[in-house]
Amino acid sequence: MSGAFFSFVVLFLIFQFLMPGTWYGGLLTFLSFPLIFLGCIAGGFYLMRHDLLRLLTDAKARYLIRGKALRTLVEPLGLAYVPTPGGAPGAVEWLSKQSWAPEALRNLASAMDEAGGMDRALEAARDAGLLQAVNTYVVGTQARKEEYHNMMISHSQLEDGFHGRRGGIEFDMFEWVETVEKAPDVHHLVIVLEAPFGLSGVTQMRARRTGWPQEVSGARMQDVDLGPRAFEARYRLRASDQVEARALFNPAVIERVIDLAHDGNFRAVAREGRLVFDFPGTDRFRLVDLTSGEWGEHTVRQTAADLAEALALVDTLAHAFMLARKPDTGGA
Repeated sequence: MSGAFFSFVVLFLIFQFLMPGTWYGGLLTFLSFPLIFLGCIAGGFYLMRHDLLRLLTDAKARYLIRGKALRTLVEPLGLAYVPTPGGAPGAVEWLSKQSWAPEALRNLASAMDEAGGMDRALEAARDAGLLQAVNTYVVGTQARKEEYHNMMISHSQLEDGFHGRRGGIEFDMFEWVETVEKAPDVHHLVIVLEAPFGLSGVTQMRARRTGWPQEVSGARMQDVDLGPRAFEARYRLRASDQVEARALFNPAVIERVIDLAHDGNFRAVAREGRLVFDFPGTDRFRLVDLTSGEWGEHTVRQTAADLAEALALVDTLAHAFMLARKPDTGGA
């Protein structure tokens, strides 16, 4: 592709040099820019087509092996592993349906769809407004906000879903990847738990270093002052129902939330019977790199450490919010 970009620069400069210095010469030069650029990029992809097909074929094989390995890792813990929650991302799905799409891409999209699932957890995270970048704000009608929100979610990269029970507490967790320009991607660990009681409103909490979740339901949110200065120094709280928010954040919960190890940078939403938490960080559970195929003892150990840390976080959140523990029927 470097050759394609270099060819574009050379061809455009030659065309620009040959055009007369008249108004129509300037117009033709302007129109030639996207045509030459797209032509060079298309030519680069055509010359690389065999390498790209091999890359897709290898990625699918690594994807299947990675999923099998992680299932083997979590089965003794009584957990279920979902490689791609929700199935293939919208962009991959769209490309695979084009008439010119290679068979390897269609096979990869099919494999990702077959390995999908966790629809209830995804719906809870979507309704909580946590599958959108912190610094993104949508201006417009409520219908327009919901349309944009759903479009962003359909194109989100979701990976590494886990479902199970810890000490009688049922949970779901997965990662979604936030692409950041000129910076490493941010991998958000999303944890979904059952609320301690029925919820009729929306309550949002954020650490002071981060922004509010996107509110897509149109609920009118108001700041909630719980009183303790130690809590106010670390968090901000707002809700559509002040009474419900204070019932959820009773004195015991406030004290435990203040002591959370991740109080520096996370968000949480309580709505429709679910508690949804968002913890940004680095790429977790990277057992096998799908592009390079890199793996080794260090990636195995790091994946095990990532899983242990995530499960410990589930236990901490369940304890902090005083969730009711149900009898285990087996598993973790």
